[in-house]
Amino acid sequence: MTFVLRVGVHANNPSLLVLSQNGLLEQRIAARDGRVEWLKIAAGARTVEYVGANLIQVGGTGLTPPIAAQAKGVPIVTFAASEARAVGGIYVRKDSKVKTITDLAGKTISLAVGSWLQALLATALDRDGLSWNDIVPLDLTESESRQALLAGDIDAWVSGGGLRGGADEIRAIANTGDLVSNPSVFFARRDFAEAHPDTIADVASALQDTDRWIAQHPTEAAAVLARVADGPLDIGEWETHIARRPWGIHQIDDRFIADQQKAADIFFRFGLLPRKIDIRDAIYRHPLNLDRAA
Repeated sequence: MTFVLRVGVHANNPSLLVLSQNGLLEQRIAARDGRVEWLKIAAGARTVEYVGANLIQVGGTGLTPPIAAQAKGVPIVTFAASEARAVGGIYVRKDSKVKTITDLAGKTISLAVGSWLQALLATALDRDGLSWNDIVPLDLTESESRQALLAGDIDAWVSGGGLRGGADEIRAIANTGDLVSNPSVFFARRDFAEAHPDTIADVASALQDTDRWIAQHPTEAAAVLARVADGPLDIGEWETHIARRPWGIHQIDDRFIADQQKAADIFFRFGLLPRKIDIRDAIYRHPLNLDRAA
């Protein structure tokens, strides 16, 4: 019986963006008498809501959205993740009196609330003895945040590294690599994943092969991303981004579970989750055999 695999894609997940253009997944799903539909999502963190509503069966985000989804009872299972991405950090103006994370108490901080940047900020606050209630978070885009920081309208900015325009006026008070692993996280709707394990394996292997191609063909991949991402980065900037981050995915392991659990526990203590969760309850257990992807 023919089936449809609906996959969410958004500008902040380059692996899925390139996969949506190269036809690899379509080939593999067609071999199983299925077809693929791609659904563009404006805000990447909303991907989990699309899974919950069964608008898509597969998606990918940073580390925070799957945690929030599990706590809200969205029926997702995480099946793969990338290696750590030590990009971005917490930034202030160079002339700011803020020198450390503890200096952020009472300060206004912009970030994409609900994204992996929320985990970055929460982890930094927790490490230095502060809580979410000690700051004033503002949910702003990267461009809005940059403009507000340079204008002196906010005190700090949690960014994935988009320090274009005004970078000489900005300094870091914390770096991502010192706080969170920041992987790309790939997940599926639980009932679909359990009913179609071969399809989930196809998605994972197609992502693996796509990531290998991106790493081996950075200029061509950058051209694809500049064309389809609808963002501010040009080909050269995408090529720089490709060179700075790891490519390839792996099945969920104990290290990933521990990192996610640490973030989930901080979120719960900070009142950012409705209930305490065990990350292991939302992990996909079928083998993916990614070492065979080629």
